[in-house]
Amino acid sequence: MIDMNVHERIRKTLEHEEPDRVPTLAQTFEYPFIKKVAAHMDIDQNSKTPLSKDFMYDAAIHMGFDSIWYHYDKIKSHPHKKPEVPEKILKDYDIESYTEWAQYYNGEWYRDGVLKTPELLKEWITFINTWEPAGEIHFKSFKKIWDKYLEKGLVTIPTGSSVAFGTWSMIGINRFAYMVRKHFNLVKELAKALGRITKELQNCFFEKGIDLVFLCDDWALKGSTIYNPKHWNEIVTPIYKELSKNAHKHDAKLLIHSDGDVTETIPYLINSGVDAIEPLEYESGMRLKPLKEEFGADVCLIGNISATYVLTYGSIETTVEATKQALQDAAKGGGYILGAGSDILGTCKYENVKAMIDTVKKYGSYPIGRLI
Repeated sequence: MIDMNVHERIRKTLEHEEPDRVPTLAQTFEYPFIKKVAAHMDIDQNSKTPLSKDFMYDAAIHMGFDSIWYHYDKIKSHPHKKPEVPEKILKDYDIESYTEWAQYYNGEWYRDGVLKTPELLKEWITFINTWEPAGEIHFKSFKKIWDKYLEKGLVTIPTGSSVAFGTWSMIGINRFAYMVRKHFNLVKELAKALGRITKELQNCFFEKGIDLVFLCDDWALKGSTIYNPKHWNEIVTPIYKELSKNAHKHDAKLLIHSDGDVTETIPYLINSGVDAIEPLEYESGMRLKPLKEEFGADVCLIGNISATYVLTYGSIETTVEATKQALQDAAKGGGYILGAGSDILGTCKYENVKAMIDTVKKYGSYPIGRLI
């Protein structure tokens, strides 16, 4: 089979056909891992000049990945117009500040949402419905990034906005079940408002010829979904259907990310028409063989190599074996993109991540199975 470029390889896989070999994807590299790659690229770690923000993409090329996320959430959210949250709510829930996304971050980490009452939900839905994509110049700029890295052999898949994650996180996990039970239609309206701006953002990519988009939309924990699956289907599936239909109208593919155990919601994802689910977190109990057998004909599977057990604590040998097993379990017939079941963590060993990619290149050519 003739070697394909990285874009052709990924598109063919998402269409459940066999490309030349199994493609690979990384979410992001955590900064400590980026520094490990820089050391192997003979970049001076003692230099006073910090690594550029785009160095991660050069590091991904060095490692041999085919694709990687590129966070590009260019939305005009007009933060000066965000509704006020009563002091009592902030005090009762120990919230020090909140963003225009109605979320409280303590440093880098999400802590809570502020939409604790139906009144706040109504105000924020109205506010979100004023949001709009950023100006044209931003998407022209991203097209240059897309083209630049395609020439280097890397697909930078844009991510932006959220629907399922935004809905529960704006309310907060401590109040979400109550709001769904007592104010279901308002929760649906919140998700619908987030779906509208997500669609408009994605259209800005599609109009520039970007035909792959990721929606990072966490809705699950290690052992269960944050939503009751029935409620997830009623709240999120109609929006995903619209986003999928819109992407396909532009000859584009919609890829969905959620950490945790999403098994119960995969049938709804398939019903909505999304093209892929990622990262199939190994640590949450997800296993490729049964997922492929049950769902592999209908949705592309991405990820599942354990970033902790294998890439952090494992050896090169165990990494090679885990990668070969993933190819055996999920790659036949297309519809599988290999990657870690999370970000490439700062704790991951350089040698293990390199072994994972090298193993795909050695054993991942189609037809799968001849050398494994």
